[in-house]
Amino acid sequence: MVRFFKYSAAGNDFVIINEGELGGFVLTKENIVRLCDRRFGIGADGILLHSKPEIGEAHAKMTIYNSDGSVAEMCGNGIRCFALYLVQDCGFSVNPLKIETGNGLLEARYEKAVNTYKISASLGKARITDETKKMNFGGCDFLRTAVSTGNPHVVYIAENGTDIDVEELWKLRELGYETNVELVQDIDLVKNCAKVDVYERGAGRTLACGTGGAAVVNTLIFIGKIKRNQIFTVKYPGGDIDYMVNDRGETIISGIPLRIFKGEF
Repeated sequence: MVRFFKYSAAGNDFVIINEGELGGFVLTKENIVRLCDRRFGIGADGILLHSKPEIGEAHAKMTIYNSDGSVAEMCGNGIRCFALYLVQDCGFSVNPLKIETGNGLLEARYEKAVNTYKISASLGKARITDETKKMNFGGCDFLRTAVSTGNPHVVYIAENGTDIDVEELWKLRELGYETNVELVQDIDLVKNCAKVDVYERGAGRTLACGTGGAAVVNTLIFIGKIKRNQIFTVKYPGGDIDYMVNDRGETIISGIPLRIFKGEF
């Protein structure tokens, strides 16, 4: 029997497993797909594997598997869930936590919030990989920007609203390879928020994407809509997530993840 924990952040859900629990069970692509299946498995957008860090100053290592069995470099909601798991279920008391990821060593801080913890995590520095351009698709005008937040994203800002589904934009594969795609609408510069839908490579349509929101916020800074050190809320179908890019150019993601349940398989 392998013990697991299921966590969620804004509807983006993960199965967390300690590598030491696996025994003879191997996280093959087939097994990952089975565990993430929402009808015949536990159900999740991905699996977070907890293992001993290889970087000396790290407290834990997080490896991210998408629901199709592929490996993701980074996951913003995943690192928040993973940090809360380390505190709630593993007894970690150091603050900040230093977590080894596919995007290097990142920090997560926690603070008491009612009966749980609010988690704020650094996602590192975003990088514009293809500058903003205007485009028309399906009769709608978009501003399109490619951004790396440890994993690749293409952000589409609908200039006058659109009924186009985010999956249709994902199918364009404008960069010639698979990326995560964000569709941004209803930008409110008074309330500092925007509505975002996401389609992730390796997971499909998800209720939220932590690094996707970071890509959106960095795009808005790049095109001059918002400034650094300004909290901006990304409103996903699964809930709201707060972001802020500091003076060093690091994106900070904040919110309250939840432990849904724990069990054995």
